[in-house]
Amino acid sequence: LAECVHALAAPSLRASPACNLSRVSFASLAGVPRPPLCAIGGAAAHFVRREAALAPPFAHAGALTWRRGKKKKAGKAAASVRDDSEDDARSAPGGSDGASDASVGEYDESEIRDAMASALESLERDLGKLRVGRASPGMLENLTVDAYGEMTPLQHLGSVAARDAQTLVVLLYDASLKGAVTKAIAESPLGFNPRDDGDTLIVPVPEMTRETKLEVGKMAQRAGESAKISVRNARKRGMDAIKKTKMPEDDAKRAEKALQKMHDEFVKRAGDAAAAKEKVIVGR
Repeated sequence: LAECVHALAAPSLRASPACNLSRVSFASLAGVPRPPLCAIGGAAAHFVRREAALAPPFAHAGALTWRRGKKKKAGKAAASVRDDSEDDARSAPGGSDGASDASVGEYDESEIRDAMASALESLERDLGKLRVGRASPGMLENLTVDAYGEMTPLQHLGSVAARDAQTLVVLLYDASLKGAVTKAIAESPLGFNPRDDGDTLIVPVPEMTRETKLEVGKMAQRAGESAKISVRNARKRGMDAIKKTKMPEDDAKRAEKALQKMHDEFVKRAGDAAAAKEKVIVGR
């Protein structure tokens, strides 16, 4: 463009130092007086287009090769930046390799054993509440009530206490649920008829009939099944942990076998405890 400006400039302007400098430096075009430059700008553009149209093919090929070379270099530079970014991400604590390492867990057999033992201890506490021949809070604590649109255990809605051997007292956290709790108790297979006593519900516990004993025995069965489910869940967590470790295959098989044996032991203990309590309640 600088050459075009010099070629098309008027003879009086060609002698101008600024116009001569424009042949050497593109930036020196700023030194050409603005009115003459504007006047010859259109002619210069026309000259450039004409010269480009008449240029030999190798000139266009050279320019095209130069542009392709620049694009290729730019592509390589971008790819290099991406590779560096991926390397940084992998080496970072939260990178992909870090996530892979984090997914490799450790198997702690004692932790699984503690979870199974805790399930058995909870079962023993629940069975201890199911006493025969007298009022027991456990008779009502696990009774489900339609509260706030979902079935909820009574022990989550209030406290249950034994006033004497034949009377239970229910104190609700939310008095508006008194009707729902009364209905749940009355419709339960226990055969209890609660009555409203101001802030509390009084639940007389009559002498246990054969039918009542059978229902309480079923409660013992359900408590045992709940404990077995907790033990099975603990086994599943243990199996998942073993699979995520990098221990050798033989060691993994031995760990799985030991875990299964431990599971079977706790399931048997839970079943035996529930069956023994049911036998005491039903009297058979």
